[in-house]
Amino acid sequence: MMLMPPITAGRRCLGGHAAMTSKGRRLRIGPVHVPAEYSLPPRPAGEGAEAQDAYRQAMFLLEEELGLFQRAMGMQLAMAQAIARSRTPEAAALLLLWSRAFACLDGACRLLLVGRYAACPPLVRGACDLLAAQRGLMESRFQEWREWLESYPAQERGHAALEVALGRYRSSAAIAQHPRLAAIYRVAQELSQPHFGATVVEAAPEVATDHLPVPFAEARFHLGWSQVIMGWLLELCLLQLETAAASGLIAAEVASAQEELQQEVERVLSRPERCQVKEVEGRLLLVNFRRSPGAMPRRLLL
Repeated sequence: MMLMPPITAGRRCLGGHAAMTSKGRRLRIGPVHVPAEYSLPPRPAGEGAEAQDAYRQAMFLLEEELGLFQRAMGMQLAMAQAIARSRTPEAAALLLLWSRAFACLDGACRLLLVGRYAACPPLVRGACDLLAAQRGLMESRFQEWREWLESYPAQERGHAALEVALGRYRSSAAIAQHPRLAAIYRVAQELSQPHFGATVVEAAPEVATDHLPVPFAEARFHLGWSQVIMGWLLELCLLQLETAAASGLIAAEVASAQEELQQEVERVLSRPERCQVKEVEGRLLLVNFRRSPGAMPRRLLL
């Protein structure tokens, strides 16, 4: 799959920094600013005791996963820097969507580290959508993006505002084409809804047949949720790297670096003691679900 289709005479590059729309409008692209490196979120100085303890336990119990996540996010930055050298409309589309996906992954990691697990599924779902949009545009050779550029922002006199057409884009088809992306999206989508079972398991994970706990704004560490969410983040990082590598704008040696990382991630995520979410007959089964390493693992069926 190639990112860059041949640019037609109606939309040619000008010195690698600007392009012409088919209506003859000159569009300056960039410059593109990409951070030099990625660092894991620091200890939250302003958080309460629960969040501080959640951060401490996560950094200790998820040390290997967090190290892989940091590497994967850093590799994304390196690939983005390579693509940023091609200041074309197509590269701009890829980088803008990718930037939003990167922010979702980083945001979910920050929330995970302070025990805000219930806030993570919407960010994971958003990252899935944004990643799929990149893949969908690459597949269509950026047709939808090119059409949107024809209505590129202009002054709207009626409201004295800069008019930016919404440019609705549905990524469901691209999600469906990738089984693992689709699986993560389905689970994150269900857990992002106000379903009663999902609400109880996310907000009150100690639920039992004779007890309905009602914690409010809790930030206590939970090993099960930490492993589930971190697993999603690592898999989405790999899918993003795979998508960028397929763009055709990155040198082979840069793209090949993801293969070693993928093997390490697969090794960690395949450990049988990890908490996972499995789809079983249209329902969600949580296995090895527990708050701490020494607790009895549970199975919850949603």
